[in-house]
This record gives sequence, C-alpha cells and structure tokens, in this order.
Amino acid sequence: MPRSSRPRKTYRPRGVNLQAHNVAMHGAALLSLDDRTVWAMRLDDAITAVGRGEAAATQWDEIFAAVALAEQLVMDRLAADPGKIVAEAQQACADILHRTGSRAVKATELAALRALQVDWIMLLGGITHTQKFICEERIAIRRRSPQTIKVPKPCP
Repeated sequence: MPRSSRPRKTYRPRGVNLQAHNVAMHGAALLSLDDRTVWAMRLDDAITAVGRGEAAATQWDEIFAAVALAEQLVMDRLAADPGKIVAEAQQACADILHRTGSRAVKATELAALRALQVDWIMLLGGITHTQKFICEERIAIRRRSPQTIKVPKPCP
C-alpha cells in the first residue's frame, strides 16, 4: 500500500476538563431561589437577634455583609433600589456603629434592616454566581484599602 506524501497530523484533540466545565456552568447559573431564601433566613435570624439585643459578632457580620453586597449590586447596576432601601440600611448600620455602650437599636434602624431583609430575595433575583463572586471581591478590595485602590468597572 503506498504511503501518502503528506505528513501525519500532529493535532490531537484533548478531552474536556469536566471540573472546569462544571465550574463555568455553575458560575453562569442564576442564584437559585433556595440559595436566596437561605441567605434571607440567616439575615432574618441576625436581625431578630439585634432586635432582642442578643446579637453576636457573627450575626453583625451577616448584616454588614448583606448591606455591603446589596450596595455593590446597586453600584454595579445589577440590582435596582428605587425605594432607597439599601441607603437606609447603610445609614442604620452607621448610626448603630457610632452609638457606643448600648446594645439597643432604635425602631427606625430595625425597620430599615427589616426592609432590606424583605427585599433581599428580590435584590438577588437576576444575579449569577459569578456576578455575586465579583461583587464580593470588589467589597474585599474596598475593605483593604478604600482610599488607594480603585474598584474596577463591572464586566459587561
């Protein structure tokens, strides 16, 4: 049998990396209603503890993380805040932090945090896992050095 004059092809297709494929698919998926509900329930537990004056540091962290994430989503135009709920929750957190020596919160501050908790599931409605991750990274960058590091613009 005569041999072909063309050399043998060197390209050999490789198999798909299933782990990378799964990570990409998970990142492109919208946050599920179950995920959003679990986060809303944790936020509800934290706000309830604050209202009773029994909040621990982890519960305050839950509240501050939710307020920061909501703010970043609004800044990146991934979520809408027509009622200024996020701004009111931020102001409530700032007022609580500036007041020292008391665990009690005012009714207006608690109402602002409750309003955020009620709208939490809706705020995260059209967000993908990747968008949430990017927002959390931007929050971490701002926390490290808010004066010197510019937060990158959102991805298209």
